[in-house]
Amino acid sequence: MALAARGARNMDAGDEAVGDAAERDALRRQARRVHLQAIVAGAALTALAVAAPD
Repeated sequence: MALAARGARNMDAGDEAVGDAAERDALRRQARRVHLQAIVAGAALTALAVAAPD
C-alpha cells in the first residue's frame, strides 16, 4: 500500500511510477481506504484489550 499511496507500483521489474492519472488516483483512493480500515481495526482491538477484565 505504501507504493500505491505514492503513485507507484512494482510489477517484478522494480518500482515504477504509474503513468495514467486515473489509475494513479484509483490506487491512492484504495490505499487511503486500506489505511483507514487498519486504523479503525487497530483502535477497536485496542479498546477491547483495554476494556477486558483482568
